[in-house]
Amino acid sequence: MSNYKILFGITGSIAAYKSAYLISKLVQNGFEVKVVATESALKFIGEAALEGLSNNKVFTDTFESGEMMSHINLIKWADLIIICPASANTINKIAAGIADNLITSLFLAHDWNKPFLIAPAMNTNMYNHFATQESLKKLSEWGIKILPTAEGYLACGDIGKGKLLEPDEIFEHILIALKKLNEPEKKLKILLTGGGTKEKIDNVRFLTNLSTGRTAAEIANYFIRRNHNVTYLYSYDAKIPSAPCRLISFTDFNDLNEKIQNLLQNENYDIVIHNAAVSDFTLDFIELNDEKIELPFRKKINSEAEKIILHLRKNFKILDRLKDYSLNKKLIVVAFKFTDTPVEEERINEVRKIFERSKCDFVVQNDLSNRDENNIQKNFFIFNNEMNSVAAETNFDLSINLEKLIFQKLENKKNDSMY
Repeated sequence: MSNYKILFGITGSIAAYKSAYLISKLVQNGFEVKVVATESALKFIGEAALEGLSNNKVFTDTFESGEMMSHINLIKWADLIIICPASANTINKIAAGIADNLITSLFLAHDWNKPFLIAPAMNTNMYNHFATQESLKKLSEWGIKILPTAEGYLACGDIGKGKLLEPDEIFEHILIALKKLNEPEKKLKILLTGGGTKEKIDNVRFLTNLSTGRTAAEIANYFIRRNHNVTYLYSYDAKIPSAPCRLISFTDFNDLNEKIQNLLQNENYDIVIHNAAVSDFTLDFIELNDEKIELPFRKKINSEAEKIILHLRKNFKILDRLKDYSLNKKLIVVAFKFTDTPVEEERINEVRKIFERSKCDFVVQNDLSNRDENNIQKNFFIFNNEMNSVAAETNFDLSINLEKLIFQKLENKKNDSMY
């Protein structure tokens, strides 16, 4: 699990139901979440649901037996605090320094070295009221991050500002705030590949694989938010990062190889994270009803053909050539090995083969058995060339560990060059 701890405050708003999705997403991405809810909030969303989603008890009462110092201890525990949704009542109270419940007491006990986010949700008139706008302005000046509201149809039937920002957008704001806690001193230039190659058969058919690009996109998001310079090389239908970066698409094996070679020969990258699922074979020629068809085939093959034979030729391993392509001769290469076997020793042997064949620095191994019903991959193992490994449950954990290991490797190379 990640080291990030989120203290999640919920106040009395009909938008409280959206907090359930956001809490679930945070937990699924490796965050530890503790929920503080007002009595009013629990009228909109049940305590049992919040406890189940966060895997922690829900805090509500400042004077609960055994929890008399919870407003101090919870602030010490958290890396980031967010109130979502934040009602007009709570916003105006904390701006006035009132501490009459656990959430408002938490604000007065806040450690100002930690991010504090507020996601407002209320009727348009309440949002636009002089008191609320003055409170939001004051809190912002104090260093609180006030998230924007969405504009649209409200629960009361009005249309306007005050609608809670969508949870996925709030999640992005949380990640951006967290990246500032421990931003690395050195920024890396990273080439990251994702998605699967597609070897064309005719104008509508191709050979491909299971890769969705989701893992690569999440790794890219992490490194972008950590302020590294990321070039994302992806198959045209793969998942792309939500954070802004340089995007370059590829189609088949030859296209991918050409673009990687061009980038590495002309730009000074520190790291290549090679997550793309590359075809081991490319189509050589087709036999259609015993007639040899040279490629490329410019139209759709007639589906009424009695017999079609695809002749494939073996591709070389792009991974094995990355350091040779590179302008930077100290390039660090991270490879991925996707296995499909229940036998651990067979998985490890596949990783060992990659180290023996290529010059990569790390291999991330994951198995088809750890892909869930939503096609999301979990449970990764990062190996170094001494076959020591670090486990990572989620894409977020994987990204954190990769960054840590990469910086350790860079530091070791720096020390080696001094002697």
